[in-house]
Amino acid sequence: MQELLGVAVPIIVAHAVILVVLVVGIRMVLGGTAKQAISRVRQVEEEVRKREEDIRREIDEHERDYAEKKAESERQLQAHRDEARREAAHLKEKAVAEAKKESQKILEQAHKNEQKIREQIARQMEEKAVEHGGRIFKLVFSDLLTGALNERFTDELVDALNEIEEGSITVDSKEASVTVSHIMPDVQRKRLETILRAKFHKKAEIKEIVDETLLAGLILKMGSLEIDGSLRNRYQEAMQEVKKQAHHEMV
Repeated sequence: MQELLGVAVPIIVAHAVILVVLVVGIRMVLGGTAKQAISRVRQVEEEVRKREEDIRREIDEHERDYAEKKAESERQLQAHRDEARREAAHLKEKAVAEAKKESQKILEQAHKNEQKIREQIARQMEEKAVEHGGRIFKLVFSDLLTGALNERFTDELVDALNEIEEGSITVDSKEASVTVSHIMPDVQRKRLETILRAKFHKKAEIKEIVDETLLAGLILKMGSLEIDGSLRNRYQEAMQEVKKQAHHEMV
């Protein structure tokens, strides 16, 4: 038994020592590994923290860049909108101005047309008034009276011709056209021929045309010379004078 104990004790002691050594060794190994692991963890944490900071910084930069680009895009968009508004306003003003100009042209043309129509109607009314005046004249006065008035008008024209200085008027025709309201008496015709020959130094051949619308008197044409001594012409002149007086009274 003692021999067994003597053999077993050293073995047990040896195992105990070995166990202690193993335990200590394991603890040393584990302690060193833990330190390394902790150090590595801390290193990784530091790296992760730096990476997070880098990522956060990149995100901030991207956000600032995005915000700047967005602001610039909004400014450009607003500028385009303002330009479009200004262009639209300009086009609108131009269109309105052109429309006003065209409208003014139309109004002016309409006014001109109205004036032309008024003048045309006025001329027609004057012609009708003279025509009606002639009809009234014929209805009111007898043929004997109108004949006497015709001689009086014709004598006035012949007397006026006789007052012209010789050579003061030049005519380029030897033929005299005389439009009369009544056939001229021979005495008047011969007197007219004598005066024309004396004043214009030409032997005029009188071509007589009867136009009863003259009412009284005659119209003399000789070359470029034309003299209207008819009662119808007096009516027309009187109509113009009345028209002028009426216009002045309205003004």
